[in-house]
Amino acid sequence: MTATIAGSLVVGGAPASAAAAPDGLTRETAAASCWEVKQNDPTAPDGVYWLVTPRLVAPQQFYCDQTTGGGGWVLIGRGREGWKEGYNGVGTPEQVRDTPAGTAAFAPAQLSSKTIDGLLDGGRVDALQEGVRVRRALDTAGSAWQEVRFSFANRDRWVWTMGGGHVLTSFSFKNPGERSKATGSGGTSAVFGVDTGTKRVRFEEGDLPYRFRNGWSFGAQVSGNEDPSSYLWAPAGTRGKARPFAQVFLQPKLMTRDLDYGTIGSQGAPAVTQSAIPNSNAMTTTWGVAGLANGLSGEANTEVASFGEAGGNVFVGGNFATVQQSEAGAGQVAQPYLAAFALGTGAWVSSFRPVLNGQVKAIAGLPDGRVAIGGQFSTVNGVPQAAIAFLDPATGQLSGPQVVAEHRAAGAVPYVRDFDVQGDYLYVAGSFTHLRAASSTVSASAWDGGRIDLTTGRPDTAWNANLNGTSMSVDASAAGDRAYFAGYFTMQGAITTTSAAALQTTAGAAGVTPHWTPTFSRPMYDAAGNPTGWVYQNAVTETGGRLWLGGSQHSLFSYDRTDFRLISGNVTLKGGDFQTIAQNADSTLIAAGCHCGDWVYEDAYTNPETPTTASEIDDMSLIGVWDAVTGRHVYEFAPDLQAREGHGAWASFFDSTGVLWAGGDITRSVRAGGSRQWSGGFVRFAPRDSVAPAVPTGLTVTPAGGATTLTWNRISDSSSVTYEVLRGNRVIASTTAASYTAPASSEAATYYVRARDAAGNRSATTAGVAAAADAAAPAPAPAPVAPDEAVTPDAAVQPGQPSTDTFIANGATWSWRYSADPLPADWNTVEFDASAWHTGPAVLARGVAGAATDIDPDDLAVKPQSAHFRTAFTVDDLTGLHDGTVSVIADDGVAVYLNGVEIGRSNLPADATLRQTTFASSSVAPGKAAASRVSFTVPVSLLRPGVNVMSAEVHENNPGSANMSFDLTYTAPRN
Repeated sequence: MTATIAGSLVVGGAPASAAAAPDGLTRETAAASCWEVKQNDPTAPDGVYWLVTPRLVAPQQFYCDQTTGGGGWVLIGRGREGWKEGYNGVGTPEQVRDTPAGTAAFAPAQLSSKTIDGLLDGGRVDALQEGVRVRRALDTAGSAWQEVRFSFANRDRWVWTMGGGHVLTSFSFKNPGERSKATGSGGTSAVFGVDTGTKRVRFEEGDLPYRFRNGWSFGAQVSGNEDPSSYLWAPAGTRGKARPFAQVFLQPKLMTRDLDYGTIGSQGAPAVTQSAIPNSNAMTTTWGVAGLANGLSGEANTEVASFGEAGGNVFVGGNFATVQQSEAGAGQVAQPYLAAFALGTGAWVSSFRPVLNGQVKAIAGLPDGRVAIGGQFSTVNGVPQAAIAFLDPATGQLSGPQVVAEHRAAGAVPYVRDFDVQGDYLYVAGSFTHLRAASSTVSASAWDGGRIDLTTGRPDTAWNANLNGTSMSVDASAAGDRAYFAGYFTMQGAITTTSAAALQTTAGAAGVTPHWTPTFSRPMYDAAGNPTGWVYQNAVTETGGRLWLGGSQHSLFSYDRTDFRLISGNVTLKGGDFQTIAQNADSTLIAAGCHCGDWVYEDAYTNPETPTTASEIDDMSLIGVWDAVTGRHVYEFAPDLQAREGHGAWASFFDSTGVLWAGGDITRSVRAGGSRQWSGGFVRFAPRDSVAPAVPTGLTVTPAGGATTLTWNRISDSSSVTYEVLRGNRVIASTTAASYTAPASSEAATYYVRARDAAGNRSATTAGVAAAADAAAPAPAPAPVAPDEAVTPDAAVQPGQPSTDTFIANGATWSWRYSADPLPADWNTVEFDASAWHTGPAVLARGVAGAATDIDPDDLAVKPQSAHFRTAFTVDDLTGLHDGTVSVIADDGVAVYLNGVEIGRSNLPADATLRQTTFASSSVAPGKAAASRVSFTVPVSLLRPGVNVMSAEVHENNPGSANMSFDLTYTAPRN
C-alpha cells in the first residue's frame, strides 16, 4: 500500500447509464461509500472516488484505500505534527483527497466533522465495525508502517477532540513482520496502548518544548527529529513522544440501496438553511487595542473587559493603552481604557476621545442615547467622577445627570463591574456601599448592588441588593420581576446566598422564593456545611425559562427559572473558569467566554476529574455558544483563538447587527481559509448566512441523442451560487453554469434544480420536469441480487427454449465463521440460525490481497484449521429446472452442502467424517485455486420451493498455512 497511496489516483470510468451499480467514477454514479465501490468492483484500485449519502446531500470526492483489509476505507485526515481538535477540521477537502501521503502531506489536513458525519450518513461512530484506523510511520524514512485500530465506547458523532479523553472499548497495534496484533481494552483516545514505545498512542499537545503541537504520538521511548523530510517529528532537545506522519481512515459499510433519500413531490422540495449562529471564522481585523495602560497584568487587568453599543458604535473598555491597526503598531494612537469602533466596519472612531484615569469594566447604551461606563476610574476628562459616568456617545464628554459610586469601608475604593438596563432602571454590580447623584448629598444604600432610576437620573433609595461581597455580574429579567447577581458574596442581608442571588425588583429587593442554591463543580465545606473555597461566580443571565451561571472551576450551569432546579452542566478542561456570558437579541443563543483553550464537556458537573460520563467532548477556544432554549452546546461554532497570557475572554457582546464580539487578552484569530491574523484585544464573528438563495426558474429538460440536456434561468444573486441538479430524489451534479448535460437514461425520470450559496443554504427546488426515456440510451444493467431474494432468469426466453438460472453469483454475500469454538452439528441446515455469524461478500479470505472480506481481521495468533460459510437463496418455481453446477474456489480443501446434504468435496480425505481440525490433503495457492475452480453437480431433487441454503467448509493444509480463500457460484438450466 505504501507505494500506491503515495500519490493520488483519480479513477475514470464509464457513463452512468452503462454502470451496473454505483461505482464512484462519476457524479451520476456516486457510491454511498468506498466500501460500496469495492463490493461492486473487487478490482477497484486506491484513488479518488465520488461518494454521496443523504447527509452529504451532493456528491463529493474522497480518497479511498481499496487495498488494506479488503478495501473500503475513506481517508478523513493526514499529517505529522500540528493536528487540530476543532469541529471544522484543518485545510481543505481537496488537500486531504489529493495529497494523501508523502512529505507534501506533513502539514495536517482534516475533513470537517460535518463532512465526516455525512460520510457516516449520521450513523454512530461507536457502531463502526472496524472502529477508527490510524496508519503511522514507524521510522524517519517512512519505509515501515504500523496499523492502529480503536473503538469508542460512546460516540454518537465524529469529533477530532481525541485529547479530550473519549473512553475506548478496545484497541490493537500491528507492526510489520509481527505475526499477531497487540490488543487491549480500556484507555481513552488521549492515551492508550500496551507499552511505552511504538504500541502506544498519545494524542496530546505536549508542553512548550513540543510547541503545543498535537499528533498521533508514540510513547516515551520513540524519538524523532526536526528534519523537514522526517516521518517522525520531535523538537531538538526532546526525547520520546515523536509525532509520526499519520493517516486516519474510517470504513462505513454503506450501500446505496439501504439509504433513505426521502421523496420529492412534483412541486419540488422546500428550502434548507443553516442555523443562525456566529461564523467560526473571525471577521478581518481592521483596528484593535494593545498595551496595558496601568502597567499591571493578570486576569483583573486584561486589555478588554467590556463592550456596549450606542449611536452606531461599539464601545470597548478595559486596560488597553492604545488603538492601532496592526500588531506592529500601524496608525497607533494613545487612547487608554475606552475607545469606540464603528458598527459594521470595526474602524476606530477618532472623534470619541474621553480621558480616564482607570480601567473601564462595564458599558451600557442607555434608552436616551447616552452611554454608561463603570470601572475603576475616579476622574473623567479631568473631572472627579468615581466608578460611574454617563457620556455623549459621539464625543466622550460627560453628558446629563451623573451618579457616582462610594465605598465607605476604610481604605476601600469603589469599583463597578457590570451594568444591565431593564425598563426604567440601570442595574449596577461591583464593589461599593452607596450610589449618589453627583448633584446631591443624599446617598442610596447599595451594598455591592443597586440600581439607578433613568427617568430621574438618581439612585433608587428603596432598592439595595445588600450583598456582603463583590458582585461581578448583574442581569435583570426581561419579565421585569427579578434581578440576578453573581460574584464573591456569601450573604444577601441575613440570608446565606453563596455567590449567586435572585432578587425581586419591587421595593426592598427581597429574595425570590424558592431560594436559589447553586451547584458548584468543586466546592469545599465549612463546619456548618456551607460551601466555601472554589465557589465564586463571574457571570449570570436569564434567557426565557433558563438561568445561566458561569464561574469557578470551569463551570457553566443552567437552572430552571421557576424552581432553580439544575438542568444542564458544562465543564471545561484544560483551562479555567467561565468569565462572561452574553445573549443575542432574540435570546436564542448565549455566548460564554473563559480562560480555556482545550475542551468543553457537556452534561458534566464536577472538576478536576475528567468527566467520563460527559455526553459530548468538543473543542473550546476561549469562547463558545449554547442554544438558550435547549441548553445544548452549539459545537458547530468552533473558533480558533490565542491569548497573550491565556486569561481568555472577559467580555462578550452581540451587537445590533448580530455580530459577536469577544474580548480579553486575545492576540490571534483565524479568518476564512485558515489565515491567522492579529486581533488586538478583541475579535468579531459575523452571524452565519442563514438565508436561502432565490429559486431558479425556467427549467427545461430535453432527452435526445444519447444525452439529457437541462437549462434554466440564472438567479439574480448568482455570483457565489452553485446549482444542484436532482434526478428523482438525488443530486447528480453541481455546476455554476445555467445548464447541464446528463448521460441519457433508458428510464423516465423527473428532474429538479436548486441553488446553493457559499454558506451551504439551499433554495427550494424548481417544480419537477418529467423526461421520457431516451431510446438512444443503453439499457441499465440489472441491480445486484441479494442472496435471500428470488432469482430472475438471466434473460427473457420464449416458452420451450432453454435458459439458465443463476442462484448464487460470484461476489455474493455469505454468513461466515472462522473460529476454533465448537461448531453446531446443524450449522449447514436451512433451520440453523446464523444471525450471530459475520457477513461479507466473496471473495472471503485470509492472507489474500484484494479479497473483499478478511475473515481474520484480528490476525488471530492461533489460526483455526477451517472456516465455514453459508448463504440463503430462494427458488420460486421448480418447473423445468434441471441438475445444476457449483463452481468453487478450493483453497486448500472444500466440502459443499445444499440444505445440509453434502454434494461434493475436494482435496479432503474421502469418506472420512470431517472435523474442524481436519487438514486438507495438499496445499493449493490462492491464484491457482481461483484459476482452476472445482465443480460439483447439484441434484435438482435436493432443492425445495422457497428458501434454500448453500454451505461450505474450507480447510487448510497445515497449521502454518499463510492463506485461505473461498467463492462459489451456482447455476442451473431450465426448459
